[in-house]
Amino acid sequence: MKAASTMASTLPPRAHGMAAIELAMIMSAMYILLPIIFSLGHLFYVYAVLKQTAGAAAATLAAAPPSEWISGAAANSTMKLRTVALIEKSLLDARVAPLTPLLEYDFDCNGNLVCGGERPDSITVSLVVEVHNGFQPVTALGIPSSMTVQTAVTVPYSH
Repeated sequence: MKAASTMASTLPPRAHGMAAIELAMIMSAMYILLPIIFSLGHLFYVYAVLKQTAGAAAATLAAAPPSEWISGAAANSTMKLRTVALIEKSLLDARVAPLTPLLEYDFDCNGNLVCGGERPDSITVSLVVEVHNGFQPVTALGIPSSMTVQTAVTVPYSH
């Protein structure tokens, strides 16, 4: 058996050119498809982190004792500040926060926008972030350079 370097190619010279053309076609398709796949993967990752963070924030509010709800109507109440700090820490720990800013958060109790003053039956935490797209080929195809991702989680009050 001869060594691989001394074996002559059994393909005609024309086949080498066709292989190069096929490679160029595949590489140009991958140049467009891979950034789209990575962008969608990042979008789904941010959504999953946001959903988990909203669930943890809602569980934190649901575990607050009734005495905190009586004094918790103000936006700067202890339980709300503690929950906002939890949201920001969760987004930082998942490495989402610095590049993906938290645009909006809402705490709804019993369908009202005001949480506090009385014991709620259910608590809803809504979070909204803006995900920026950093891949130039994706924005060249008409896909927006940033997308808004929002989620809401409702839990019953446990006390």
